[in-house]
Amino acid sequence: MLKEKILKINDFIGGGLVRKFVIWIVFIIMLLGVMTTIFVQVSLNKTLTEELHERGQVISRNMATSIVESILIEDTIYVHRLVENTKKIEKDVKYIYITDARGKVLAHTFEGGFPVELLTVQKYLENSSHLLDTGDGIVIDFTAPILDGRAGFVHIGMDETSMHEKIKQTSSAIITITLLVGTLGVLMAYIAGNYLTRPIRSLVKGTEEIGRGNLGYQIKTDSTDEINILSNAFNKMSYNLNTGINELRESEERYRRFVDSISDAVILIDSQKKILSWNSGAQKIFGYCLEEVAGSKINILFYSMNEADNLEIPDGENVFKRKDGSNFPGLISNKPLQDSRNAGNVLVIKDIKEQKEIANLEKLLMRSEKLFTLGKLAAGVAHEINNPLTAISLHTQIMLRKTWDEKTDSRLKIINKETNRAAGIVKRLLEFAHQSEPKIGSVDINSEIDIVLNVLEPQLNSTKITTDLMPLPLIMADGEQIQQVIMNMLTNSIQSITTDGEIIIKTAAKNDHIEISIIDNGCGISQDNIGRVFDPFFTTKKSGEGTGLGLSICYGVIKKHNGLIDVKSRVGTGTTFTIRLPI
Repeated sequence: MLKEKILKINDFIGGGLVRKFVIWIVFIIMLLGVMTTIFVQVSLNKTLTEELHERGQVISRNMATSIVESILIEDTIYVHRLVENTKKIEKDVKYIYITDARGKVLAHTFEGGFPVELLTVQKYLENSSHLLDTGDGIVIDFTAPILDGRAGFVHIGMDETSMHEKIKQTSSAIITITLLVGTLGVLMAYIAGNYLTRPIRSLVKGTEEIGRGNLGYQIKTDSTDEINILSNAFNKMSYNLNTGINELRESEERYRRFVDSISDAVILIDSQKKILSWNSGAQKIFGYCLEEVAGSKINILFYSMNEADNLEIPDGENVFKRKDGSNFPGLISNKPLQDSRNAGNVLVIKDIKEQKEIANLEKLLMRSEKLFTLGKLAAGVAHEINNPLTAISLHTQIMLRKTWDEKTDSRLKIINKETNRAAGIVKRLLEFAHQSEPKIGSVDINSEIDIVLNVLEPQLNSTKITTDLMPLPLIMADGEQIQQVIMNMLTNSIQSITTDGEIIIKTAAKNDHIEISIIDNGCGISQDNIGRVFDPFFTTKKSGEGTGLGLSICYGVIKKHNGLIDVKSRVGTGTTFTIRLPI
């Protein structure tokens, strides 16, 4: 409780240590002065009062003894003289009067006549005293009997004025001394406070310097007491702090240079997936300055995430978004931050767009070389086979015009049918080998799709076809070849569907190209075969049901139109073909 009150007083005083020290010294001196004054007043008042009582009693008893004879012989002149002399000698005596046994006043010292109200005062026993208000002040009335009261009484009034004057003078002297001591104490306290707080001010300045970043600041002190020990400890702490901070800065700088030298994006995020910092590689890849994204969620860098998503970030390939809105594929590695709190993660994102483009170009080059080689081979084989097939077909048709038995006629029809099928294969080989240049003109893709759907309508059976055709700009292409591509793909989708089949055709306009998506819920293509679907002669159909040239021809047509064709599939779920043609 006392400690709390002292703290409140210190808060009320405010200021520095010197001010508080001086005020407390003044307060203590004044408190001691007041206590001393009160003590002296009480002691002095008690002593002087006892002395006054003793004098009053002595004077009254001595007078009562000395006037016995004069009272008995009725010598009033002596009595008057004794009373007057006593009053003159004793300055504290206010009045003296003597009465006989019947209360008659024999002598008194009152100049204006004896106040009759004093006669009503009760006659007290020997050595008795009491306070009496005379109108001019309070006096102590002492009564001494003469011959035990038979001859009368002596009344002496002792005035306390002199006593109070002494007490007042003494108190004034004490107060004056207290003020002088207090003034001297303030001066000494100020000097002592400045001297004692000088090393403390040095410590305060040292802490302020460290707070401003002046690490390693050293303070000087000439004291040899505990303050010196504290100053040495402060200097050692400042030195160690400066050394540790410098080492930490050097380590951080080495780490920063190391991280900035990495071309990949190195991003530090907190537990809320907010970006804390990243390296220069991240700035080059994404196009943002750190100030633009600091505090933002990592979602802004992902193409398929929005701000509301709070999903886990898996390792592996993903699609990211730059500041300019462009997208790029990247590989991400997500590792927890290795510290005591594990309060974040370190993401390393590698831009693999160029690698994927190179891989695609290599793949396209290999496919083109393969197609070129196979085209030359197919052209040669087709020419060599075409002539015998023509002769066989011609002679078979001549023989069918003649009348044969039923068995021979049936066999000739089989020969003619298989010859025509072989001729069709040769024809597709020639189409594959000698793909004609497209006849470029303005083409409405949505209209070409409607034409193909009308042609294929008899083949649909129970297959449901849904179209979602968005308005498209005209493109420069060969309408017939585009129809051939769409027809081949729709035919493949129809053949892959078993029951409850559905095909969805979507078109959409992008930044610099249009997209045609053909989606089916057929049997799908395994991951082992999906990379070979555009290879010539590759087919998953039964023998005799396909040559494996349809998608190869589609691929060649789209390539001649400077477009791209892509396929995504999952076994048992379906397949999606996407065609992109430039606007």
